[in-house]
Amino acid sequence: MSHTTAESAAPGRRVPVDWIALANAFDNIARGVRHFLHLDTGAVIRLNERLVDPATRARIEEAPGCVVIEAIAARDQYRWLEAFIPTVDDVELRRALLHGMQGPGSFRRFKAALAARPEHLRRWRAFRKEQIRVAIVRWFHARGLTPVPLEHASPDASAGPPSSRAVDSARQELYSAADSLSPHDLQALTSLAEYLRAARSVLRIPADSSMGDAARAAGLVP
Repeated sequence: MSHTTAESAAPGRRVPVDWIALANAFDNIARGVRHFLHLDTGAVIRLNERLVDPATRARIEEAPGCVVIEAIAARDQYRWLEAFIPTVDDVELRRALLHGMQGPGSFRRFKAALAARPEHLRRWRAFRKEQIRVAIVRWFHARGLTPVPLEHASPDASAGPPSSRAVDSARQELYSAADSLSPHDLQALTSLAEYLRAARSVLRIPADSSMGDAARAAGLVP
């Protein structure tokens, strides 16, 4: 794949982006979960069809500024494995990776082979992260859009605590935790989130760089 970077110039509409939220969306394999990008705010909206009410789902799907994000195809991710293997300088490991590419289950065998080699596993994760970033940039450019890192979208985007990096990290941890919860626990978590949102509204706490706030500001979610 080309090593296009997120900073590459491209003509077209500039869209603020949250790279961590976008990477999670493009790498999403959870059933019943879809992601949308709101072009005005840069909000990445996670739509869990088991939990969201029909009215909210319809509002998001029909919003003119919302673009559905399709997960990166397995065939493209397979090419990443093929591109990474020649960079491995350990001959034994390289042979094991090549052998594991044959037949079904190649992704599982690839990860298993790297699991015992922490240094190569770290390299693979960095390599894969860059490929996801490249795929995101190509997705934008194919639509005549230019991604702009959220912290540069406006002069005040990074002002005030908590930091945008801390918010991104907390959101990623929350997504990971929520995917493993039971339906009962998810309902409890949703109720807690609704309470915190209501409390925030009553207290009129200034919005930070949270993409959830951006989505609410756009009127896409209650």
